Amino acid sequence: MTATDDLVARVAAATGHTPDEVRAVLDPFDRAGAVALPRPVRVLRLRIAGTRSVEPLGAFDREFRLDAGLTVLVADNLRGKTSVLELITWCLRGTPRAGLQGVVRSWLSTVECDALVAGRPLEFRLRLRGGTLVEGRVVSADTELVHATDETSYGERVAALMMELLHLEPLESQSSRSASGRNTYGWPSYFGAMYLPAGREPALLGDDVMGGMPGRLLQVFLDLPGAAVLTRLKAFRDSVVSAARAAAADAQRLRDLMARKRAEADRRLTDARAALAELDGKEPVALSTVVDDITRLSRAVVAAEAESRDALKTFDLIKRQRQHDEMRLADLREHDAARQLFYALDPAACPRCEAPVTDERRAAEKRHATCAVCARPLGARDHADDQEVEREAHYRLTASRDAEKLARDNADDHVRRAARLRDALADAERRLTDADGAARMAARSDLAREVARWEGSVAALDSTAIPGAPTHPTEQSVLDAAIDALEAGRNAASERLFDELDRRIADLARRFGFRDLERVQIDKQARLKVFKTGGPVENFSGQSPGERLRLRIAVVVALLQVGHGHGNASHPGFLMIDSPCAEEVQDADAAALLHALERLCAETPDLQILVTTADEGLVRRTLSEATVIAPPAPGAPLW
Repeated sequence: MTATDDLVARVAAATGHTPDEVRAVLDPFDRAGAVALPRPVRVLRLRIAGTRSVEPLGAFDREFRLDAGLTVLVADNLRGKTSVLELITWCLRGTPRAGLQGVVRSWLSTVECDALVAGRPLEFRLRLRGGTLVEGRVVSADTELVHATDETSYGERVAALMMELLHLEPLESQSSRSASGRNTYGWPSYFGAMYLPAGREPALLGDDVMGGMPGRLLQVFLDLPGAAVLTRLKAFRDSVVSAARAAAADAQRLRDLMARKRAEADRRLTDARAALAELDGKEPVALSTVVDDITRLSRAVVAAEAESRDALKTFDLIKRQRQHDEMRLADLREHDAARQLFYALDPAACPRCEAPVTDERRAAEKRHATCAVCARPLGARDHADDQEVEREAHYRLTASRDAEKLARDNADDHVRRAARLRDALADAERRLTDADGAARMAARSDLAREVARWEGSVAALDSTAIPGAPTHPTEQSVLDAAIDALEAGRNAASERLFDELDRRIADLARRFGFRDLERVQIDKQARLKVFKTGGPVENFSGQSPGERLRLRIAVVVALLQVGHGHGNASHPGFLMIDSPCAEEVQDADAAALLHALERLCAETPDLQILVTTADEGLVRRTLSEATVIAPPAPGAPLW
C-alpha cells in the first residue's frame, strides 16, 4: 500500500466516506506521502562582459570558475563583489533583486552562468542593452528550455523551470487582501533560503516574513512528511471556510434586500387599493350641472380678464400722467433757480450779438428796473406768476399720484378676481372629468392594474427562494480528517527530527563563534529560542546582527546535515552570504566564522558557499589560497 493509499484509508475510516469519495477530494494533492528527492544546486561558472562608464573606463570581460566548498570573493567596497552574487541571483532566481544597482546594470552586455541543478547541467544566458534585459535563455545539452525577450517573462519561465527540476510545489497561505483569498509563494521565496539576508533582517529563514514563510520553508527543507501538501490542504480548507462565510454573508444581504423590496411592494399595494376604494366610494356628479357651471364660469373669466386688462391700461395711462407731472414740476423749479442765478449776474455784453452793455443801460436797470441787456422790465409781477405756475404744477402732481394709487388698487382687484374665477373654472373642469363615465372607468382600470401589478410583485417575492450558504460536508470533513492525519504523522516524525535539528544548530553556531550559546529550540513555524549560558531564554529577534547571521547559517547547514542523515537532502546545499565580516565587532570573530565555514565545506561534499568581504588581509591569514578570488591588482574592481 502506498502512502497515498494509506492516507485515503485512514481518512475514509475517520469520516465514514467511501475511498472513492475521499480520493475525489484528495486527488489534486496526490503527493501527500512522497519523499522529497535530492535537489542540489551547484554554480560552476560566471562570466560578466560589458563596458564600464567609471574608472577604470572601457570594456571588461571577466570569468569566475567556482568550485565546490567555500569561495570567498574579496574586493574593496563598491568594487563589484556583491554584484557577483546579485548576477548569479538574476540568472538562477529569474528576477533581479533591488541590490543590483542600476548603474551596474547599465554597464552589462552579457551575463553567463553555468550550473548543475538537480544533477542537470544548465546554461543561463542573459543579454542586456542599456540596463534592460533584451534576451534571456536557459539551455541544457543543446536543448533550449527557456527563451524570453523581456525581464518579466524570463523570471516567470525560470521560476517554473526551477520548481519543476527541484520538485518543489507552490506554498500557499490565506490572505484577506488577495482576490482568491490566498497568497502563493514560488521559486523566489525558496531562493531566499539560499541567499541569506543581512544580519539585521528579521527572518530566520528566507527573506519573506509574511504568511509564515520561514516555517513553511523549514518544513519543506526538513522534509517533514507531507509538509508541502499539508500546507496546500490547509490553505484550500481555509479558502473553503472563507468562501462559505462569504456566501453566508451574501445570502444575508440578499435576504435583507428581499425584505426591503417586500415592504416597498406592500406599501405600494396598500396605496393602490386605497385609491381604488376612494374612487369607488365617490358619489357620481350630474353632468348637466357641471356643464352649466363651466359655461357660466367661462363667460365670467372672459369678462373678468377684459376688465382686468382695461384696469391695467387705465393704471398705465394715469401712471404716465403722474410721471409727466413730476417732470413738469421739476422743470419749473429748475427754471426759477436759473432765473435767480442769472438775475445775480452783471453781463459785460449781450450773450447773442456780443454788443457791449453800456453804463447808461446799467444805470437804467437800477433806476427803472429794466434789464441792462434786453431792456425788458424787471418786476415782482413775473416772479409772482412763476410761483403760481409752480403751485399749480404741484397740485396737478398730487392729484395724479392719488389717481395712480386708486388705479393700481382697482387693477389689483380685477387681477385677483380673474385668478379666482380661473381656479373655479379649473375645479369645474376636474368635476367634469369625474362626472365623465369614460374617464372614470379609465381611472378605475388604471388603479385596478396597479393593484394587480403590486399583488403579483408580492406573490413573486414570497415565492422567491433565497439561497443559503453552500455546504460541502464531504469535502470539508475529508479535508479536516486528512489534515489531522498528516499532522499526526508529521508530529510523530518531527519530534525526532527537531531534537536532532536543535543539537546540530547549536553545535554549528558555536563552531561559527557563538561562544556563550548553550542550546537552541526551534519549532515548526521557524521560531527560534536561544538559551545562553547563565542567561534567560531569548528570541532570535533579540540577538545581535552577528549572532543572527551565525544562527541563519547554522539553520540552513543543519537542515542539509539532517537531510543527509535521513537519506533525503532536500535543501539545495548552495549558500550565498554577503559581507558577513561587516557584522562582526572583532577580527577574531570574523576569522572564526570563515575558518569554520571552510572546515564545514570540507566535511560536507554537497555544500557550496559563496562569501564576500572587503577584508583581504583577514581572508589571507585565515583561509587557504584556493578559496580566495581577488582582483588582479590591489584596489582594482573584481570585474
